[in-house]
Amino acid sequence: MRASTQEQTGSAGVARVMADFTDLAWGPVENSRHDLGIDLFLQVRDERRFDRTVLVTAQVKAGPSYFSEPVTDDQGNRTGWWYAESDARHFGDWIQHALPHLLVLHDETTRTSYWAHVTREAVVRTGDGFKIQVPVHQKVEPACRDALMEVAVSGKQPPVLQGTSFAAGAKAVAPGRALRHALVTPRLIAPHRNTGYERTLAPEEATALITQGRERDLRWYARKGANPRMVEAGPSARGWEWRFFSAYRQAVSTGDLQPLLDLSAATRPMQKATGKCKKKGAQTHRIAACAVAAAVFLTAVERLEEAEAILLAAGDDLPPIDHAWVLMHRAIVLSEQGHLDEARRLAATAQQSVALDLDDVTAAAIGASAADFIFRTSGPAARNLAATMTAVDTAASWWRSQSVAWALTDHEEKAFSAWGQCSDTDTQASDTAQDRLVSAWLTASFAGARGSAAAALAQHAHHEVMHHEVTWRSEVATGLSSQHNRSPHSLAVPTARSLENALDELRCFGCSKTLEISARRLWAAGPAGPVRGAVERSVRAPWTHTNARAKLMLLERAGDLLPAEVADEAARHCLLLLEDPAPFAKQVWPSFVIAHYVQRALWRLLSAAGDSVHTETAELLLRMVSDQQSKSVEEDLAKLAAHLRPTVMAASANRIRSAALDHDSKSLSATLLGLLVSCGDHAAETELLCRAEEGDIEAIGEIPSLADITSPTAQTLINMSITRCREQAEEAHRGHWGLGGWDWARLLALCNFHFPEHAQWEPVTDLILDPHIAQEHKQGAVRTLTQRADQIPDAVVVRLRDGFASGLPTITGVPGLIDEAGDLTEAAFALGLAIGTVDSATALQHILTWLRGSASQRQAAARLVTGLSRQAQNPIVQGALVIMSGDPQYQVRAAAAFSLTRGLQADAPESAVDAAISTAARESGCRVPLAVARALHDAPPAWETRQTLQTELQGHMSALVRAAAPQD
Repeated sequence: MRASTQEQTGSAGVARVMADFTDLAWGPVENSRHDLGIDLFLQVRDERRFDRTVLVTAQVKAGPSYFSEPVTDDQGNRTGWWYAESDARHFGDWIQHALPHLLVLHDETTRTSYWAHVTREAVVRTGDGFKIQVPVHQKVEPACRDALMEVAVSGKQPPVLQGTSFAAGAKAVAPGRALRHALVTPRLIAPHRNTGYERTLAPEEATALITQGRERDLRWYARKGANPRMVEAGPSARGWEWRFFSAYRQAVSTGDLQPLLDLSAATRPMQKATGKCKKKGAQTHRIAACAVAAAVFLTAVERLEEAEAILLAAGDDLPPIDHAWVLMHRAIVLSEQGHLDEARRLAATAQQSVALDLDDVTAAAIGASAADFIFRTSGPAARNLAATMTAVDTAASWWRSQSVAWALTDHEEKAFSAWGQCSDTDTQASDTAQDRLVSAWLTASFAGARGSAAAALAQHAHHEVMHHEVTWRSEVATGLSSQHNRSPHSLAVPTARSLENALDELRCFGCSKTLEISARRLWAAGPAGPVRGAVERSVRAPWTHTNARAKLMLLERAGDLLPAEVADEAARHCLLLLEDPAPFAKQVWPSFVIAHYVQRALWRLLSAAGDSVHTETAELLLRMVSDQQSKSVEEDLAKLAAHLRPTVMAASANRIRSAALDHDSKSLSATLLGLLVSCGDHAAETELLCRAEEGDIEAIGEIPSLADITSPTAQTLINMSITRCREQAEEAHRGHWGLGGWDWARLLALCNFHFPEHAQWEPVTDLILDPHIAQEHKQGAVRTLTQRADQIPDAVVVRLRDGFASGLPTITGVPGLIDEAGDLTEAAFALGLAIGTVDSATALQHILTWLRGSASQRQAAARLVTGLSRQAQNPIVQGALVIMSGDPQYQVRAAAAFSLTRGLQADAPESAVDAAISTAARESGCRVPLAVARALHDAPPAWETRQTLQTELQGHMSALVRAAAPQD
């Protein structure tokens, strides 16, 4: 019997379409038994030939008749063909089918197969039936692989997660996936606490409990369950999964990574003589889990090369999700090493690889991390915020947020309970809450979500440093009560190590804001020892994209704590970055201005660095000044010059002066000349005075004493200041307050003091007493009047007394954006004390009242305390200062210690005063000893304790304190 042409054409078309899909590595199977409008079942495989556990169906139409209805665009170009049927049955079946369906048209002449995805939206109603367009660009070929994969993924449904918490266990997911879920989404694997502890744990369940921070529950299972020896087993445990559990537990609880590294080495694929890899008696999911776990912990401690080697050793033969998992972590490691292009490529491959695995929540988590990584490393023009926000909105992220919310709620309950008991809010740290935050860090880290991991770590550190600070205060107070000569830097070793580790973790994960707050507080209030340890570790650590800003910030906040040789090393590296920032930018691809933040770090480092580094810095400064810079850069250069030692400035005086004279910027030029004047350079002083005579306001601001300018120049300056003060008042009454610029009221007050023959006091007093003027526009003048109170004319004093009612200051101003609330009130109190309108008893009464108030009021009280230094011999004032030297706030302690020390007049003060000053000088922070060091210059030379404290402060850990202490 002779076959029909239609049959021959159809059979050949099906065969050739099967060949086309075979070329894609897909597995086509012909449906030869049942005519269901389906010719082929297509088993989807990726380009690595891994089966993606999803099927697609296809109907093949071959022959010229199916290309008889072309579709064209407005320019007449063919864009595809219509395929039509009068009967809706086929279209209805294809759309309703549980599997995605393709309509494939095969062109016998060109042997090209074109396809269309049959969906409700694609089918068009005609008068006689229905039709669908088959686009000309959609061919069954490798170039369309991604588009065909999108069709395939549409057939997968995400898992139903509601109600699964109580059914969690190793069998909640397919075999081979439980271990990955135990690390990324442990909620689905770790047994619910209310199911009891008598069950026999699977090793994946025990691992999930560790990831959730449920070590206590694990011990209950060991005590009550049927396999306690397995839970408590070490590396010798039977079964690979139990050995992994033991190594992982060790890494989480103690930070010991060696068991995990050993297991990873024993599990990775082995190389055969043929060059191909085989699995060493293990399943591939073990290789992936071990490699990723090791890489996560190695990356956390910045052992990046080891992490990269372990991930590479996992090989390229892993199943799709595990392969994407490894790729995502390779992307993280490579980005930290500066290989951004390759990292982005790996992240994109990982995201694409898991696109067909919507039924696996860990795949969604990995894909979300990849999407977020690509978004964060892309330029603003290439970012798709909507797509990224959609991608990262996953079950894994919800569960992490839930863990963080529970932890913060627990901490809030503890804090509220402490408040109710009138105790420190962090006296009792919530271990459960901290464990939950560690869990959020672990799950985010394993998913590859570095941003979420850093956020969880920052929350953990918030409570860690606060709790340890409370613990330290208790230890110090206990020690001081039993031994007067307690070491100023003593601190329980576990507490110090925990604080140092917490600070170092914040740096490693780039938590700059949390690290800055913590370092600033611990540097000032103590204990500063852990900060010194953390900043020393930062100098030895590699630069990465994540830690670069945090590392610079730590140097900026605590570089003065470094030993001289380490400070030299760090400072020279900063100089190298300023000299040639390109390699650094390529390595860490920073999101900040390199020169600005490097110079800020260098400022603090210079206090601890040696003279040779100062000389090298001066050389670089001269080269940078020779280039015409922007105004912001000029400001940084001026500040950098201000941190150079006077001896180094003096040694390069001729060159610096020449650079200043040649520079176009009047501000930078005047600043450099002013610094030279402070080093004794008479030529620079002459130049500034000449400029001042010409009315250069920048030069006038750098002159050490306004008394050096001529009378005509002073008259000009006074007239200018009066005009500007009146302009400020007029603007203020119209509701406009400018910020920054010159403090004209202060400048006018200074000129009045130096040139009484030209003095104009009315604009100064009017501005001070006008409540509409901004606080920052009058505080400078108030403080200047306070400092020279004995020179104020009587008529001006009478006028100023209008700002005090019943002995209290009524000088007010509009709050600004620069100074904290309470500053003007404190300054007004000090002025009232200075002119005799406010007596010390009244001031002390209000200081004690403010000390019962808010934090800003307590700090205002501390600033006002310095105004009492002249009355420090008054027994009442002295007793109050002794009490305030033990205040919980370091600002209050510093102010009280400064006033006590500066106000000493007797060679042998009361023992309580002597003890208070000695205790303050020996605090393990830096701010209070710094206050004592500055005040020691005014202390009686015959005071026996002075020499002892001077020697101790000259050996302080902070170079700033050492420099402030008297050197005689």
